[in-house]
Amino acid sequence: MPAPLALAAPLALALAATAPVDSAASSAAVIPAAAPAIVLAAAAPLPANPITPQEAFTSLEGTWEGTLTYRDYQSNKMESIPVAVSMETQPDGETMVQRFDYTDPGFQVYVTNLITVKDDMLTGATARAGRAFETYEKSAAITAQSMAQQWTLVLDDEFTDDGRPARVRETMVRSQGTLSMIKEVDYLDDDKEEWLLRNEIKLSAVK
Repeated sequence: MPAPLALAAPLALALAATAPVDSAASSAAVIPAAAPAIVLAAAAPLPANPITPQEAFTSLEGTWEGTLTYRDYQSNKMESIPVAVSMETQPDGETMVQRFDYTDPGFQVYVTNLITVKDDMLTGATARAGRAFETYEKSAAITAQSMAQQWTLVLDDEFTDDGRPARVRETMVRSQGTLSMIKEVDYLDDDKEEWLLRNEIKLSAVK
């Protein structure tokens, strides 16, 4: 079974950061254009002085644990596995090291993302044993915020998914001690806008 997370994102923080990707199925369920995360964003307008994408990411420093849910390519079924994520901000205040640890099943997988967030751009590199380094750039925007630790951040870029050109959207929603990350793709080699769910991560901060 292909690996469930290609965390090219950081935070896939892509907190994914997130990068991965060969794991959700090409036949994933269609998600309406107004996905739940986007509806949530519309319901919580930005305050007069919203946090920046960089501040949002640095606020995630620490250890998080939860589940990664993805659609298996072969069975076309949704599968969930435990995942642990840690984030460490470097002394420059802009560079972060993000680590993912999960079992794919039967063997342990470690993914390390090096991320820099400045203004509305996230730049990153992903390392994983047995694979070449991957680099990427994503636009980053805070689309909703009600307090310092309650916000929605959207990462957007174009990438190759399942061998097809695609727009990739990753929506991160933090609510105090919980964090969810949804990855969706819209293939660009057809004439329709149709967002497909690739994977979802739900995390809780570790005390």
